[in-house]
Amino acid sequence: MLRGSRLAVGSLALALLLGACGGAQGVQDAMDQAALRRRFGLPCRAEVVSYSGYPSMVGFGQREGLGLSATFQLEPEPAQLFLETAAEAGWEPLPIEAGLVERIPFRELDVPLSLSQGAYLCLTAGDEVLHTRETRSCDEVVQFHDIIFGVFDSTTNRVWVTVRSGY
Repeated sequence: MLRGSRLAVGSLALALLLGACGGAQGVQDAMDQAALRRRFGLPCRAEVVSYSGYPSMVGFGQREGLGLSATFQLEPEPAQLFLETAAEAGWEPLPIEAGLVERIPFRELDVPLSLSQGAYLCLTAGDEVLHTRETRSCDEVVQFHDIIFGVFDSTTNRVWVTVRSGY
């Protein structure tokens, strides 16, 4: 009887967790948001202000046409720590380098491109854009097959990030 009770309690807890998170989609969104935090070096406690992801679920293999965008709000102390380590992680000072935006084949990026105070990150992976271990600066490539792009506004401590693939 004890084993059956544990199983029932475990099943109920799992059902409540999945229900609270919006089911499998909620779990996928949480995993994608965590991946975005890691990719862009954001603190775990950065508040998600907005998020959108396509395709919505992982099927078999890679998510073709992946497009994830999020806006995070940082508290002042974590924002300062983020900014202190951003250059080591490849972030460049704003404004965005002249001509860079025109070279990017993806349109309607969900990041502000005209900010002047803070930092930006522009990388490309070539494959497995969200989970790749190796990236190259956008300055080093002629053709983009994917993009890892972020903008940090130091006046509001807000970070906009997007990851897109063309494959």
